[in-house]
Amino acid sequence: MAEQSAKAVRSETERAALQLLRERATLVGEAATARHERDQLAGALHEASTRYAERYAAAVQGGWTEDELARLGLDAPEPGPSRRRRAPRPATPSTPGEQVAVHGEAGQP
Repeated sequence: MAEQSAKAVRSETERAALQLLRERATLVGEAATARHERDQLAGALHEASTRYAERYAAAVQGGWTEDELARLGLDAPEPGPSRRRRAPRPATPSTPGEQVAVHGEAGQP
């Protein structure tokens, strides 16, 4: 078997590495696309739920009872979130040597 030059070995290895990176990049690209679609649908659902809650409230104010609306197949809208979201905590310690507390560890709340 003929020996390859160092340059040929390097080139072949880099090509193989780039192919692996392309495959991984494709996977993360597909995940990003799916997340974008999810976020768009979640936004549309939120808007539709808000419109439904407004129309349902208008029907009640217009004289319909919740029982009558339920018999017509119109369920009461879900209440919106009642509390504000907290800002996310950093995933890594802010100073060297600092440990991050993990919920569920012995002695932790």
